[in-house]
Amino acid sequence: MPAEWGQAKIEILALRDEILGKIEQGILVRTIYEELSASGRVTMSRRSFYDRVKQLRSNVSKSSASTAAKQSVRPNNLNRQTPVVNAHPIHTSTLPTLKAEEQIEFDRTWDGFSYDEDDTQ
Repeated sequence: MPAEWGQAKIEILALRDEILGKIEQGILVRTIYEELSASGRVTMSRRSFYDRVKQLRSNVSKSSASTAAKQSVRPNNLNRQTPVVNAHPIHTSTLPTLKAEEQIEFDRTWDGFSYDEDDTQ
């Protein structure tokens, strides 16, 4: 007799923790299926069980990866702003021989300068 639609999903979700625990212990998925099937706790086919366990493991690994990523962010750094060391914009025209004050004056001079077609003739 075929199972009702969605029955396999219900069975997997109901046994989720038990299945994942056995997998972590190193028990083969085939052995887990045989035990659960023999006891009547799962009624799905072997292939369906394998597919659903694969999905279950994939979902668990995705959720644990996102949880680890969230935990790697330290909560006390969320509102901290990096201090502004130099409020002046960084230019690619920085000359390595200039001191900081000289560079600021150099940048200020060149910021007001523009090339017009009249100047180039």
